[in-house]
Formats: sequence, C-alpha cells, structure tokens
Amino acid sequence: MGIKLVAAQSAPIKIAPVAPQRRLSAVMLADVVNYSRMMSRSEEETHARVTKQVRELIEPTIEKYSGHLVRSMGDGLLVEFTSAVDAVRCALDIQRGLATSQVNEKDRILLRIGINTGDVLVDRRDIYGNSVNIAARLEALARPGTICVSQSIYDQTRAHAEFFFANCGTHRLKNIPYPIHVYEIASEPIRVPLLTRLAAYKFELKAALCIAAIVFASIAFVFMFRERHGEVMRTNRIVVLPFKNMNGDTADDYLADAITDDLTTELSRLQRAWVIASRTAFTYRDKPNDPRQIGRELRVRYALEGSVRRAGPNVQVSAQLIDIESGTNLWANSFDYETSSLLDLQDELMGRIANSLNDQVTRAGARGEVGTLAADHNPLDERMRAMAASAGYPTPQKFLETRQHAEAGLKADPDNARLLGLLASVLVGDVLNGWNDAGRPEVDRAEAAAKKAIGLDYNTPIAHHALGYVHRLHGNHKAALDAFNTATKIDPNFARSYAQAGNEMVFLGNPGEASALVAKAIELSPNDAAIATFLWVQGRAYFTLGDYPKAIKALEDSVRARPNLWYVQAWLTAAYALSDRDVDARKALKEFQEKYQTRSSLDAIAQYYSEKQYQNPTLKDASDRLLKGLRKAGLK
Repeated sequence: MGIKLVAAQSAPIKIAPVAPQRRLSAVMLADVVNYSRMMSRSEEETHARVTKQVRELIEPTIEKYSGHLVRSMGDGLLVEFTSAVDAVRCALDIQRGLATSQVNEKDRILLRIGINTGDVLVDRRDIYGNSVNIAARLEALARPGTICVSQSIYDQTRAHAEFFFANCGTHRLKNIPYPIHVYEIASEPIRVPLLTRLAAYKFELKAALCIAAIVFASIAFVFMFRERHGEVMRTNRIVVLPFKNMNGDTADDYLADAITDDLTTELSRLQRAWVIASRTAFTYRDKPNDPRQIGRELRVRYALEGSVRRAGPNVQVSAQLIDIESGTNLWANSFDYETSSLLDLQDELMGRIANSLNDQVTRAGARGEVGTLAADHNPLDERMRAMAASAGYPTPQKFLETRQHAEAGLKADPDNARLLGLLASVLVGDVLNGWNDAGRPEVDRAEAAAKKAIGLDYNTPIAHHALGYVHRLHGNHKAALDAFNTATKIDPNFARSYAQAGNEMVFLGNPGEASALVAKAIELSPNDAAIATFLWVQGRAYFTLGDYPKAIKALEDSVRARPNLWYVQAWLTAAYALSDRDVDARKALKEFQEKYQTRSSLDAIAQYYSEKQYQNPTLKDASDRLLKGLRKAGLK
C-alpha cells in the first residue's frame, strides 16, 4: 500500500507591526547638481561617472567615518552618523575628493550637502522625521560643491579649529514651522556670495527689492568707510602677553619670546583683531603682572597668556584667553607638539581664539619650514633665536646678533621667506642707524633678500617693510609708501609700518596725513621700543607744516623716549629757534654740540640733507628751514 503525501495548507503568516523607534542621529543628505540635465544629455555616461564616484570615493569615505548609508537614489543619498563631527568630516572629505579627483571642469560631478542633527524615526529600512526634512532643506540651500549645516551642527562642531563657518542667517524653510539658522562649513575660510544666497529663496518681488536696497546701501557704506579709513572694523582688541619659559634654563628664554612674537603676528590673520604689537607686550616681561590690569592699561578687551616648556623633541605650550572686562577665562588648554609641528600649534591656537571671539582666520601663506627646535642651530631654531634677538630696544649688538642667526639659518634653508625678511630688515636698519659698518653693500643685500622673500611668500610683511626702507634710500618715495602700505594690508597690526607710511606722506608732500598714521602706530604699540621714531615722524610732519608748537611737543617726547637720536635733537633745536624760544634753543644747541661732534656744523647737516632721499620740494623746503633755525640758534 503506497503512501500518499498530502501537502498541508498553512494559514497566512501574520507579522505584528513594529512601532518605529527613535534615536538621536546626525543626518547627511547629498544631491548631485544638474543630474537631470546631465542624464538627458547622456544617460549611460552620467550613470557611469556617478557610480564610479560613489564606489571609489563616497562609500569608502562614509565607511571611514562609521556612517550608515540608509538609502541611495540615482542622484542622491541619505547617510546617518552617531557623531556630528564625523558627519562634517565625512562631508568635507567627499567634497575635497570630488574637487581634486576631477580634472575636466565641464563634466565634473558636484554635490550639494546638508547636515542636521536631532531625533529621527527608524524602521527596518529607513529613517524619517523632521530632522531628515531639515537636512533636505539645507541641502537645497547649499551652493554646488558646498555644505550647509544647522545651528545644532554648528554648536557641536564650532570648537574644532579645523572647521570654518560662514553665517548665512536665519531662514524660513518649506514645511518647517520654525526658523532655522544656517551656516556654510568648510575646511578653510569662506565667503558666501550674498546674491547667491538671496537667489535660493523665493521672496516676493517687493520684499526682494527692499532687501536689495538695504544690502547695496550697506555695501556702499562699508566701501566708503574702508576708502576713508583704509581698514575694516577691527573690534577684537587683544594683547599676547610674553609667554614664560618653564624649563628653568634661561638659555631657552628665546623660545618663549619667539613664540610670543610669532603668535602676535599670526593674530593678524584674524579679520577683526586689533593686536597690540609684541614690542609693547615685551615691556611687561619678567614683571609680576595682572593680565586684567595690563589689559586696562593697553585698552584691550582680551589677553592671551601662557607658558612654554621644551622637553627633548617636544614643546608643551599652555595658554589661556582672558576676557579683561569680566576677568574670566574664555578657555585654557595645554598643547603637546613635536617641535617640527610648531606651525600646527599656531593654527590650533588661532582656531580656538577665532571661535572664542566669533572671528574668522584668513588663509596663511607658504609657511613650510626646515628644522626642529629639538636641536640647536637648524633653520627653525635660528629663526626663533633671530626673532628673540630683535625684540625690545634696538642696539647695534642686537642687530648684529639677529643678522648672524638669520644668516646661519639661511645657509641650510636658503628659501625661508621669514628668515630672508628678518635679514633684510636688520641690514637696512644697520644702514639707517649707521651701525655695524653698514653701507651700500648692505642696502643691496637687503633689497635682494626682501625681494626674494616676497617672491617666495608675498604675505611676509617684514619683507615689504624692509623694502620700503630700501626704496626710501633710493629716493623712490612712492614705491616706499606702497611697500609700507602693503605691509599693513598683510598685517593690519604692524605699528612700525604705519609710522613709516606717515613718514612717506611727509616726503611726498602730504604731511597733514602723517599724524593719523602715527597715532595709529602709537595706539597699536604705546610702549614700543621705536616710540621715539614714531614721535619724531609726527614732530617733523608738524615742522613741515610750520606748526612749531606741536612739532616741539612731539620732538620733546621723542627725546625723552630716546635721547641719542641726533636728528631729533637737531630739529627740536631749530623748532625752538623758529618759535623765538631763544633760551631753549641755545640750551638745546649746547647739548647737541656736546653729544654729536661729527654733526656740529651747518655744513655737516646740510651735506646730510643733500642726499638723494631728501631731494623733493617738501623736504627741501623743510630742510632749508631746519638750517635756518639752527643758524638762528647759533650753529655755524
């Protein structure tokens, strides 16, 4: 008897519905720009190119940052992350990879990316919710090749110095019941074109016209202000106090001094920073001080202070940013770096300071440097020693020491723009001061070094400053003014260049414009070692204008600041005489003749002012009145 197998009929399986779960996630939505247009032109080619980028770049990058690819459409994708920082880093790497891996501009695949963080609804295959909708709206706002993020992403990532933000304002987004604050994020400083941003929204015509009128009126005001004042509004007033050497070995003091000087210069990369010059800050070195008191004396809002400790191949830097008004620390931290990564340390500090002050850091120039601070007498170490030697009150010995360190560093690293700029500055300084047997050969060397530094890295302010002096010695005052102005454009806190630009105004027949430039130099560096020179420039400007009382006040202050500048005392003596202050004139002349025997005749001074740099109508007239005043005081 056979067995008959009968298949049992089973009842339909019923699957109980699973309620969606919630979790906190960072959501990234990306969309291919102009995908439909590219597909209409060539479906197979477009599909192949997009697929290639997804397979070779996008998916590996998502995996690298532990992202979960939720879904991928033909022209876009949705990715979930557990970390806002990872989401941003992933998006930046993708955009960077797309920008560098595609040569043909015409056929380039571009993405718009939006990132948000918040609660999402999760089922077996997808994620939903308001957080995803916001990310989609942010993606639609992004310009091709860029990333837009929400306030929540900004709040969670703003402390990371590697990220740069552009504030795009608060916007009403489709189907989102509340306004969303939008930021563009990148790995370097960015500017969001305002008209591009306006075009992303469908304003009514009347509202758009009103906004456009306000925008253009604001732009006109900004340009008018910049044209009149030659600057942007720099409201973050800050001083870098001398960093302390914590090694206990005074031989390493130069390292703390040089880092202080470097950070002061680096702060010029902050767009709204007004930075007190290091020459003034160094006057507080080795003194017990209260940062808040110093801040009040210098009329700054913030002070950066810290310490340096070198241990073998590492440098440990501790720093804190202090709000002078409240007395609170905005942040304090320690950084351990291999000495070859000193530039990374500076970038880290700049990023933290910029975030604390709601400022932005401009792109740095070519800043590669040979050598480490772990060993003595390599190029980086020599530059730090040269910078420390040049700090403070200038003397022939300090200039010679600076020159020796700069020359030693350049032997091993001949293309070091900073060392070349330092060398040019000290060489021309020796010539102007008559120190260290400097003459025409040093002028030529300074010119060559300055031009080479500028060719290697245009953004080397000290090289432009040195070149300004070279042009002056050649009698080319227009070129000198341009060089000093370029130095202050690169470094808006370069006090000495403002003063020398004022000096050139005198040479070029505009002495009335010199005083404001000198006043800016003094405000930036009220205790500067060159304050006597600042005041001398101001005094001669007033003398040239025929305002002898104001000239006397400035020149007297200059003599008190530095009593060994013969030309200051000569012009002061003449100003006394031309103001009929005969007793003061005779007393000043007697002191002048006792101190400066090589200049104690009219012929000697007349010969000096016959040099090429003084042969222009303004200075020739002023020099003639100088000789007249000295003659009236009794000089023969």
